[in-house]
Amino acid sequence: MNILPNELAKYLQSPDYVNDCLNYYIKNTYQDIKPAVEGRLLGLKAEWDYVSKNPKVFELLYGNGDLVNRTSKFRSYTRLASGYNILFGTFTSKNTRFEIFTNEAYDLKIQRKIGKKLTDDHMFGTTSIGVNMFTSYSTDWDVKRMVEEYIPKNLYQQMICRMLKTQHQKEDEDSKKGVARDKHTLEEKISLAHYKEVDIPLPLVVNRLGLI
Repeated sequence: MNILPNELAKYLQSPDYVNDCLNYYIKNTYQDIKPAVEGRLLGLKAEWDYVSKNPKVFELLYGNGDLVNRTSKFRSYTRLASGYNILFGTFTSKNTRFEIFTNEAYDLKIQRKIGKKLTDDHMFGTTSIGVNMFTSYSTDWDVKRMVEEYIPKNLYQQMICRMLKTQHQKEDEDSKKGVARDKHTLEEKISLAHYKEVDIPLPLVVNRLGLI
């Protein structure tokens, strides 16, 4: 299955290898955790249905159901429940067999001088991933579609990039350094616009750990 969008693939070294690794993860890890993913999705629907019967609480904590345009406690929670924790912590380099680095971060790795200079950037934003996933799910509450189609096809959104802390953290809103948070559409993130605007060199480095 071709998982990597073409617009993203051209900004990665060894994109074919990364795509093979994503498929490897699906075959060797994701299949084993499907019952847990299904259980998580069923739980989210049960919670949503139950609370929606209480309009006051639904308005207060769930933004009256509008996760896209309104902030709410539940919207923030999706970054965990349907965002990067939907795979129960299994989307790791050990299981995917690859890592992504900025050029500067990879240089430190090669020189064995990482120390405390690097951090992990969720390339597509954890809240965005969670909101998009839950929004798609809530259109029909079809668990099978989510587990068999949506999650595998959007697996690339779980990828992280190891970068210098100085590349990751903004000093303030006007800073030209540091990756912007929740300022870009999914399409813009796929083209790595949030990296380009802070002059992170592309393509990103793919550290190949070897498929077993």
